[in-house]
Formats: sequence, C-alpha cells, structure tokens
Amino acid sequence: MHKISIIIPIYNVSHYIGRCLESVFSQECPEVDIECILIDDCSPDDSMEVATRMIDDYNSRGSKIQFKTSRLPKNSGHCAARNAAVRIASGDYYLFVDSDDYLERDSVKFFVEELDSFDELPDVVMANAFSTYEKKILSVIPEKQYIDNTNYDGLKLLLNRLLFNTSWNKLVKASFFTEKELYFPEGVINEDLLWSYLLFLRARTILLLPQVTYFYENGNLQSITNTNTTAKLMKFIKSRIYICNQIFHYPPRIIIPEYYGYLYCILHRTINVLESHINSQADVFNDRQAAYQLRSRLLHSSWNSGYPLLCCLIFTLYKPFYYIVRFKVFRSRFNYLIRAVVAASRKLHF
Repeated sequence: MHKISIIIPIYNVSHYIGRCLESVFSQECPEVDIECILIDDCSPDDSMEVATRMIDDYNSRGSKIQFKTSRLPKNSGHCAARNAAVRIASGDYYLFVDSDDYLERDSVKFFVEELDSFDELPDVVMANAFSTYEKKILSVIPEKQYIDNTNYDGLKLLLNRLLFNTSWNKLVKASFFTEKELYFPEGVINEDLLWSYLLFLRARTILLLPQVTYFYENGNLQSITNTNTTAKLMKFIKSRIYICNQIFHYPPRIIIPEYYGYLYCILHRTINVLESHINSQADVFNDRQAAYQLRSRLLHSSWNSGYPLLCCLIFTLYKPFYYIVRFKVFRSRFNYLIRAVVAASRKLHF
C-alpha cells in the first residue's frame, strides 16, 4: 500500500482552510494510507484554530487520515513551511497543496491507481488543475503520457509553458526528492519557477495525466504588479534575479532552445516591473544592473549556442525594442509567440 503525505502550509487563510481541509477529508479511501501535515507559519489569524477544530471533529468520527501539525518558530514563508513538513513526512510520495486551494474528490486514490499501472514508479506524477478565477484548465495535457525524461522531453513541456509550473498538484517520490535535494529556496517569491525547473530537470520519469485533480483559487495570477509596496516589488525583482542565476547555474546537459525561452520569460517579467513600476534609480541600482547583466548573459549564451532567432527575441528586453512587448497583440499572444520562436530555433540552428 502506498503512503501519501499531503503537505499544507498555513498562513492567514481562516476563510479558506475549511474548504481545503474538507477536500482532504474527501480523499479517505481504504486503498491508500494518507497523512496530512499542516505547518503553521506563525499565522496572525485563527487559521490553525479553525483547522484544529475541524480535525478534532473529523477524528471523533473515526478518521482514517492521520494529521500532524507543527509551528515554525517565526514567520518564514511557505517555502520554509514546506521544507519543515518534508522533514517530518513519512510518505512514499509528497503532494503539496496550498491552503486557499482544494483537491477534487478522490484525487489521491486516482493518483495511486495510476501509479499501480506501471512497473517502474515515476519520480513525478502531474495531473491537471482548474483555475476557478479564469474558468480554464491550466496545463496542456491531451492524453496520459509516461515520459522517459532522458532527453528532457518532460522538461521541454514545462519550459514551453504547456505545463503550469507550480509545486502543487504534483506527486513527488520521497526518495527522489531527498536524493536530488529538492528543498524549496527559502526567502524567495515565485520560487515555483525555479523548483519546477529543477524538478523536471532532474526527474528520470514523469507521468502526466489530463484529468483535473486540483482547483486553483488565486484570483490574480499577476498580483505583484497590483501592489503599491516598493518593498514587495523589490523582493519580486531580487527573487527573479536569484532564480535566473540558479537556472544558469544548473543548465540541462543538452542545451535546448526551450531553456533560453524560459529564461527570457522570467527576465521579461523582471524587466517589465523594473521599467514600469520602479521609478527611483538610486533605490534599485544594484538590482537593475544585475538584471541587465542577466539580460546580456542570456543574449550572448543563446548566440554562442547557435540560436539567432532567440537572440532577436531577447533584443525585445532592450530599449527601444522593449516597447514592442507593450503592444496588445504581443501581450495577448505571448506564450504562443515564445513557443513559435523556440520551435523555429530548433530548425534554424548553427
């Protein structure tokens, strides 16, 4: 029997944690051993009190899911909370869930049934998710695929933004997680961009499933641009710079055009925030220079790797070409255009 560890960081989610926990209760089934680990990231509201009452009530009815709770010594972010949960988890696979989202009924049972249909257990299992805000499915998974990732076939799908690059809604084999040291980078926001990249870079086998098993509730996918807090914008920029540097530090064994396309997307967002939302040159001089150095490194690396079309795309990170990306036709077709350039770069390669 497989054991699954469902991992949920808790911070300021008293309005959502009830729905999330109800969806965890609905995973109960005799075929799977399930534990659920809740990590309190020093939440300022009564999230943990709500959770504790619900768990106590669930246990009083003869629970089959085991719950563990722990509290971080200080508020450290959901990356630190996930890492703390992994260190006490005992499952064969980890399933990360954000506390304001929720699982489809019997998702865990569905995952495990799919696992049992293969002789070699995959390192990663990813199903589809549904955005309740955008009213759409988030990943392009037309059919079930068991992927040998030796030549980065799974990584290419992620880098091409066909798969939603998040930590949640993925079963990750515990032994693989530990062996490859896939702990989350603490103190970084948008960390899923890096974590998902490293996950798919290092995975030997990946199972993709088209069924929806997760509901994503975040009402604003680009919330960073709607904050007026310079400190938050600066953290966003610093995090993106860190992420790009780490991705440059851990390139694929075979350099693929999708790799540069992914870095372009991350830097495009960073440069956009720098140029559109940060007005004070003095406050961000070092970060601005770091972002520009990454931009230059990306341009030279893609050229040296023999991808001139990608170089043309990267030029849109420079003024005056930067203003091209502000046209609605570019923004509305952003992912499609990136994929088209990447596909053409495979053919026009010197």
